[in-house]
Amino acid sequence: MYFDSREEQACWQMRLQNSRPIIQQAVCPAENDEQTFISFRLEPNQDQAVCLALIEFLFSFFSSYHLERKIREIIEERYFFQDEDEVEHIAEMAMLMWEGEVVYHGANNLPKKVRQRILGLFQDIVSEQVPFSYQSLWNFRMRSIQDDLVALVGIAIDEYKLEQDYQEFIYLIRGLLEVRRPLLEEVHLVYNDEFFFYNQHFQLISKRNLANTIDRKLMAENPMFVDSNTIAPLVSMAPRKIFIYAEDEEIRIIRTLQKIFEERIIIAHPRSFAERVREAGDTR
Repeated sequence: MYFDSREEQACWQMRLQNSRPIIQQAVCPAENDEQTFISFRLEPNQDQAVCLALIEFLFSFFSSYHLERKIREIIEERYFFQDEDEVEHIAEMAMLMWEGEVVYHGANNLPKKVRQRILGLFQDIVSEQVPFSYQSLWNFRMRSIQDDLVALVGIAIDEYKLEQDYQEFIYLIRGLLEVRRPLLEEVHLVYNDEFFFYNQHFQLISKRNLANTIDRKLMAENPMFVDSNTIAPLVSMAPRKIFIYAEDEEIRIIRTLQKIFEERIIIAHPRSFAERVREAGDTR
């Protein structure tokens, strides 16, 4: 395997030092410090374990050292992003998708498919025992895979733009809240596939009454107000405290409400709502 730069070689050596003994034993010692290649002590038909470990190591080095650089090139040269913060953010999103930590709309099995194809390529390299460098692989044997990576980056860019719109939406709603007079001191929301609103006396607010609380002028002047069932009535009422009772606070709408209303939000388990209703009844 030939190195394309001193930086690549140094990174390889650092990863090799922290690798499994089976990998270190498969690498032949360098003849001198100036040697720009390494060779492997390997007989594919005799030691399957060594072959599999080496394939995984070659793939891991591509993912950890080369892939993000290639993704950044695609962002800058194919999609023409130049702002460093934007490039960094999109590259991070693409890498998270590549590693399977997040799944964005439209990605389907694309990251998994590309990973399998690249693993297959390294299987061929080890089986054929041919000299290679990562850059030559990228330029020639990965040419068809590059199109899939371009598509993957495109999905990450779409998700980045959606996130930007989302953040602008949050900023807009916060600004509207700052100038609104609270119509209620507190409101209680019980989540069960949808939100059920209760006033400070734990009386259910009907959907009709909830709709009547919405400031229509506010809706007309701010078309990003898309959720007329939850966000619109809450911003219109602008309560000082919002109690949310849910078993899972990681639900997207709840996380959105937390970002909008910040310290006004208090999250509790649904059984807390039943206890508070019972306590309120006992004091009447």
